[in-house]
Formats: sequence, C-alpha cells, structure tokens
Amino acid sequence: MMRALTQEEQNVIRAIAEKLSPDNQRQLLADLELATAYPALPDNSIIKFSIAGYDRPSYDGQHSFGVEGELLDRDGTRVGVILFVDQNDRLLELELIRWGDGDLINPNWETFKLY
Repeated sequence: MMRALTQEEQNVIRAIAEKLSPDNQRQLLADLELATAYPALPDNSIIKFSIAGYDRPSYDGQHSFGVEGELLDRDGTRVGVILFVDQNDRLLELELIRWGDGDLINPNWETFKLY
C-alpha cells in the first residue's frame, strides 16, 4: 500500500542529494516532493518509490550515485543504506542491507551516517 515517506526516508534522500552534482541534486529533491513509498519486503528493508506524474519506463537497470550510508539495527548489527535511481536518474528505491543474520529489526536512524 502506498504511503507518505517517513521523516527518516526524507532525511536520507536529502543527505545524499547534498553530495550530488547540482543537476542530480535538483532532480532528486524534486522527485522527493512528489514521491510516495511502499515496502517491497515485509521487514521494510527495500522501500520502492513512485513519483506523481512520472511514467517510469520498463525496467532497464538501476544504479546509485556512489553515495552510501550506514546505521545500526536495534541489536547493534551494521546496516548498509543505498539509494537507487532508475535509468533516467529518477528516485527508485531505498535499500537497507543488514550485515548479519536475520531480517531487519528496527533501524536506529540516529546512528545514520554517509561515507
């Protein structure tokens, strides 16, 4: 089910946008203003985005801008944070990769940092 982006999702997208070229930054922030989200997995480790007014083309791959982050899960396990865009550099998905056993539990967004 589609929903508004959480404050944490918005903060991650804005933080990554700050590290991009002016054109990519402008597009990513514009997409953020028009985006809704939905979880692709039950543990919310992949959040897909839909952009109002944008007809996404047939899937032809995805990529990140090379800016990644990290945070800790509730049990202290490291979690990688990657924002992906589609082939047109439009907001596509946020992926949280738990570097330990089991599903994502409850990310501690206060520990989020970019590297």
